[in-house]
Amino acid sequence: MMLGPEGGEGYVVKLRGLPWSCSIEDVQNFLSDCTIHDGVAGVHFIYTREGRQSGEAFVELESEDDVKLALKKDRESMGHRYIEVFKSHRTEMDWVLKHSGPNSADSANDGFVRLRGLPFGCTKEEIVQFFSGLEIVPNGITLPVDPEGKITGEAFVQFASQELAEKALGKHKERIGHRYIEVFKSSQEEVRSYSDPPLKFMSVQRPGPYDRPGTARRYIGIVKQAGLDRMR
Repeated sequence: MMLGPEGGEGYVVKLRGLPWSCSIEDVQNFLSDCTIHDGVAGVHFIYTREGRQSGEAFVELESEDDVKLALKKDRESMGHRYIEVFKSHRTEMDWVLKHSGPNSADSANDGFVRLRGLPFGCTKEEIVQFFSGLEIVPNGITLPVDPEGKITGEAFVQFASQELAEKALGKHKERIGHRYIEVFKSSQEEVRSYSDPPLKFMSVQRPGPYDRPGTARRYIGIVKQAGLDRMR
C-alpha cells in the first residue's frame, strides 16, 4: 500500500453528483488527466442501504499533483451532470465506505424489518399473526399513511432482537390473505424518514365523502385548483 502524506492518509478525492448509472470507466474518463492509484481498484462508489449508487465516489490517486488536477475538474460535467470534486483522505473514505451500503456496520442492527404488499385494511393483529412466535416489542408496529390517511401497504416492525429480525426475513413472500408479503431489512432511521413523509402531490385523489377533513383536504384543494388553472 502506497503511503501518502499525513501518516498514510493517501491522495484521495471525493466526487459528488455522479449520474446513477455511472461506471468506473466514466470516472476514469472524467479524471483522465490524473493517475488513479491501482487503476480500477482505486475507484470506490458509495452505495445506499438498498444497494443503489448514491451519486458519490472516492477515488485514490497517485500523488499530490493528481489531487490538484482532480480538484480543477470541480463543476465540470459528466453527461448532463455537474460533478463536484472535494479533497478527502483515507480515514474519511474508510469510515464512509464502512458505514454505507447494504451490509454496512451500522445498517440496522436494531431489529427492524419493513413489509411491503400488505392487503388493504391490514391490521396490526394480522401482522403479529404473520410473525407468530417472533417477539415484537410493545408498540413495535408502524403503519405509514399517505396524505389522505390511507395505509400505504407498507409497515415497519421492530423485533425484540436482531436475531429475531433476521428470522423474520425468512417470511419473505409468505402470505397474509391472498397477498404475498415482501420482508426487507430496515432500521430506525428508515422508519423516521417515513414517519413525516412529504406530501406526494402526484398521488392525490379526490376526497371521498368519508375522508376526514383537515390538512389533506386543504392540499387537495390547492392541487385541484392548480390543475384546473392549467387546463383552462
